[in-house]
Amino acid sequence: MSTRPTGIGELSSLVNFGAMAAFLLLHVSVVVHYVIRRRSRNWLAHLVVPVVGIVVLVAVVLNQSVYAQWAGGIWLAVGLLVLGISYAFGRRPALPSEV
Repeated sequence: MSTRPTGIGELSSLVNFGAMAAFLLLHVSVVVHYVIRRRSRNWLAHLVVPVVGIVVLVAVVLNQSVYAQWAGGIWLAVGLLVLGISYAFGRRPALPSEV
């Protein structure tokens, strides 16, 4: 990437896409865990704030370079495919028990 004229910019855009996608999934998981599974009534902390974060992060991801969107999207799809295959073969990710 360092030999291409726009290589460093594309590389940083790809890294930023990965970070934004990770935070986007984090916000989605907060809503699923607290609002859907635990039926929390703390709407501000468990629904409003994560939804605002999701909106901001989607706007940032949509304004990334097309290369970063494609490469990051493919990388994310491969990860989700591996997770789906793991679930299909009965290997769920183990989470530590809550204290």
